[in-house]
Amino acid sequence: MVRSSDGGGYLLVGADGGVFAFGDGAYEGSLPALGVHATDVIGVVRSLGGGGYLLVGADGGIFAFGDAGYQGSLPALGVHVSDIFGVVRSPDGGGYLLVGADGGAFAFGDASYNGSLPALGINVHNIVSAGG
Repeated sequence: MVRSSDGGGYLLVGADGGVFAFGDGAYEGSLPALGVHATDVIGVVRSLGGGGYLLVGADGGIFAFGDAGYQGSLPALGVHVSDIFGVVRSPDGGGYLLVGADGGAFAFGDASYNGSLPALGINVHNIVSAGG
């Protein structure tokens, strides 16, 4: 779920990438509407301008709608994971950081990479929250 830029609405997103808009939450498209079959969408992040959003898959796949800028994805890099659970937009909206359950962090666009648990040699698989 993500709130609209003025707080007067929100979007709900299903695991299949279906998007449902309420209040002044603007619908900009969905994966089923594109004929894309997914079962692992884990989140949505609103664009900085509020006229779009990114859908994020557990495999690190990114789908951009409206004015949300696509900056890359893990499958596009040939990286195979299945534990991405969160995405954090960079402050200026020019990038995003994907976070995995193992504490792995993957930066795209102008998002800053400042380290990760695997890079420190820490082996966990229970990270459940990312915020920014």
